[in-house]
Amino acid sequence: MKNLLQLRNSPLISQLAFYSLLASGTYIILLSTPHVFGKHFGHYTKTVIYLFPWLMLWLAYSWQVVTNREHRLEITLIVSIIILGIANTIFSDSLTNSLEPMRIFLLTGIFALWSSLFLLSDRHRRQVFDWFCAGALAVIALVETGVRLVQGPYGDKVFQIFTNHPIPLGTLLILLSPGPIRLIVSKNPTFKPVGWLLVLWGILLIYLTHKRGAWIALAAMLAMGMVYLARRRKYLAISLLVVLALLVTLQAKHRFARLDPKIHHDVSILERLELYHFALHVWQSHPFLGIGLRSFSQGNYLVDYHLHNKALHNFSNSVKTLHTFDNMALTALVELGSGMTLLYAGLIILILVKYCRRVWSAGESSTLEWYRVLVLLGFAIHSLSYDSLLFPPVNWMFHVQLGLMAGFAASKTGSGLNRRTAAQGLAGS
Repeated sequence: MKNLLQLRNSPLISQLAFYSLLASGTYIILLSTPHVFGKHFGHYTKTVIYLFPWLMLWLAYSWQVVTNREHRLEITLIVSIIILGIANTIFSDSLTNSLEPMRIFLLTGIFALWSSLFLLSDRHRRQVFDWFCAGALAVIALVETGVRLVQGPYGDKVFQIFTNHPIPLGTLLILLSPGPIRLIVSKNPTFKPVGWLLVLWGILLIYLTHKRGAWIALAAMLAMGMVYLARRRKYLAISLLVVLALLVTLQAKHRFARLDPKIHHDVSILERLELYHFALHVWQSHPFLGIGLRSFSQGNYLVDYHLHNKALHNFSNSVKTLHTFDNMALTALVELGSGMTLLYAGLIILILVKYCRRVWSAGESSTLEWYRVLVLLGFAIHSLSYDSLLFPPVNWMFHVQLGLMAGFAASKTGSGLNRRTAAQGLAGS
């Protein structure tokens, strides 16, 4: 028993758990799509790959995985989300349709967050993780650029190799961007040009996808970045941003008023606006548990729905064909239900508040630490135009970035969670 306790609290086991997290992430980000190796791995093999870091976490930290004081509230919320996720699937409009999407969301997202809470609490590991992000971004940029050069701009696999669709590719590149940013802010003169090359390459790929949502996300990140850079005149910068936001809102309102249902491009925008009203209608039928993640049952709620915009004659067909709300917030509220959505939002807010307080209290916090907040801002804005977390690479990266923030916030009370947990375990033996 003594040898088992020593093995369990060994730094080596914790290190192996960390590298298993990176290995799982490598598969999810670079290998999991059908265009790479995804179709060659079975259901159970994928489950093992997704869960392995969390299982290694238990070997490294034992019951600290659920009883750790620093993360007690986060763990409570995580467990509650998992329980509600299971209930959401059981009571889904279609258990068959919802089972796999919920499994993917929980295993590649919530469990990855749980693992990274512990495994990314060390400064060196955060550095290694950022290098991992830089490497993954380089691979994605190289492969996606090569495919576009070979197939041309309209090839069937262009910008779909790693995410199956061009829209989430932009989000994935944004979530990976702390990697090259670390290279840019480093003191190594060799790393700086490599970091700038990766940043410019990523921006070029986002431009070539021709997806406005990603550009709006980058613009918001740039605007908030200007506030950070202008810290001495932050109130002036914030005032300018408020004025800019009001101008954009008024311009958007004016543009929406001029949309013509007879123009195909305008119809797409009008249908997205109509989805807000339709989502409220569906939510009222299942406010707490939701209709089930990807239950594809939206069409069942069209019977007693009255169009807000009477000119959208094909709205019903669009709903039945697409089965999406084109907005992660609406998807969560309607498909996951208010209970799971509020707990999930609470978890994210809790982590962000703790992280920002920790960074703020540090006094001379690095640019990279504040940049991580900008990344999540860009992610949130881009998620308003599609169901971002239903794509495993995006889901994993977002939740691991959250876990990294939570680990950073917890590191303020000592030299690291790993050393302290090991000491507690040995004392208890």
